[in-house]
Amino acid sequence: MNSFLTTSIIASVVLTLALNLIPRLFPNASRRVGERVMREIEQDDAVRTDPGPERPRVRVYFPWKMMLIGSLLLTVLLNAGQFFARG
Repeated sequence: MNSFLTTSIIASVVLTLALNLIPRLFPNASRRVGERVMREIEQDDAVRTDPGPERPRVRVYFPWKMMLIGSLLLTVLLNAGQFFARG
């Protein structure tokens, strides 16, 4: 348990530093990424307004909210089971 806690703290510090320092190494990257995203959105909007004959008319249902709730419930149940099993 102690080594897991130490590893978690070290990983948290390293990831925090990395996520704060990497954008400073590439200052114009966020602007370029933003422009690229805007171009993709504009192209996607153009395709949506003019659905061609080759565009599939299938809607995909992805139940991410139910998956999140299910994951949280299963996590709580598994942790409670382990807690009560140890006594």
